Amino acid sequence: MNAPRSPASDPVSDDPPERTAWDRWRPAASFAALVVVASVVPVPGGGGGGGLGAGGSGGVAGVIVLTDPFHLVGYAVLAALSARATGRDGRGLLLAAAVAVAVGFGVELLQTAVPWRTFAWRDALVNAVGAAAGALVVAARAARGAIGAAGRR
Repeated sequence: MNAPRSPASDPVSDDPPERTAWDRWRPAASFAALVVVASVVPVPGGGGGGGLGAGGSGGVAGVIVLTDPFHLVGYAVLAALSARATGRDGRGLLLAAAVAVAVGFGVELLQTAVPWRTFAWRDALVNAVGAAAGALVVAARAARGAIGAAGRR
């Protein structure tokens, strides 16, 4: 009797090879690297600052600054990509959001060593809001998919 062959070792098999942890984390890690690089390059017309109100120049009534959409969307995408690796259940989504928040806080800490950038608590907060929003969007899509699947039965 022949031993079963794994799809990875069978070049004729139509079954996809099993995904490794790195395969699941690669999109999130690549996007995180892009965010880190974008976060340390000089910003034209950017001045630095620090404290709660820092994080960009200009703004609407001192509430929304020009960089907020980049922070929100960037960390929402990072949380969503991380959820591909952590899972779409409650624990996995919490972990995905925590990973994105940790990257965001790490970026803020890294910026303290970059002469033209500064640490900004406000940016860290906006990053966290974006990460939570990304996890919530993934949760909503997963719930919608589960409801749709139950309706097709």
